[in-house]
Amino acid sequence: MIRALIIAALGVSACGAEFGQAATGGPAFEVASVKRNTTAGDSEPTGDSSNGRLSLRNMPLFVLVAQAYQVNYDRLVGPDWIRTERYDIDAKFPPDAKSDATLRLMLQNLLAERFKLVVHRDQTPALVYALVVAKNGPKLQAASAGSEPKNTCSGKNSQLICMNRKSTMADLVRNLPRWMPRDWFDLPVVDQTGLEGTYDFSLTWTSTRRADDTSGASDPGFISLFDALQDQLGLKLERRKAPLDRIVIDHLERVPTEN
Repeated sequence: MIRALIIAALGVSACGAEFGQAATGGPAFEVASVKRNTTAGDSEPTGDSSNGRLSLRNMPLFVLVAQAYQVNYDRLVGPDWIRTERYDIDAKFPPDAKSDATLRLMLQNLLAERFKLVVHRDQTPALVYALVVAKNGPKLQAASAGSEPKNTCSGKNSQLICMNRKSTMADLVRNLPRWMPRDWFDLPVVDQTGLEGTYDFSLTWTSTRRADDTSGASDPGFISLFDALQDQLGLKLERRKAPLDRIVIDHLERVPTEN
């Protein structure tokens, strides 16, 4: 819910692996108001981006930092309060702020200016779900020339079908946790296929509450996500230990500077 909301509001693409210290200069919002929200309690965050303006209400700070630096939430290291403190932001885009990369830099600069955010990148070994090529090789079709990236999912009952166009393996590992119920993956998902380029493919499987849920396995139409990846795409998810990139918060102030 929160992730989809801020992605929609900011136009920011899904979390990947772009890291670095907070920007000091470069693209910035023309005008920005940042305030602590102390009245909304546990109500859901809201957001909107239209007519060159960004409006976020009751937004946790960890979401803002993670989206600014394109890092999955579980790879952000910082004080506990970044998940409980909420903020309201109203900002105006400059006319040339059209790309996702520009918007991310603007958000980085806003966090550095108002919250004095300083971060660094590191790596730590951890258990992961590694996406690898199965024994008999991948079953992937190269993306059609001139096609546009697109991902659409539809379902009936517990059966899900996701159509992907011009998708990379990095896109796939980012999408897998989004396609599943929250906390379905108990470990981060990383790409270790070694496959470059973009592909067109569809994936059909039976949605379950968690990775080890096989309660519907007696149904002839039951297809686990693990089996679907191997049978339909020639890929596998394996538990492995691998170094994970993280963003570590070195300094962050709870109260933003005055507007």
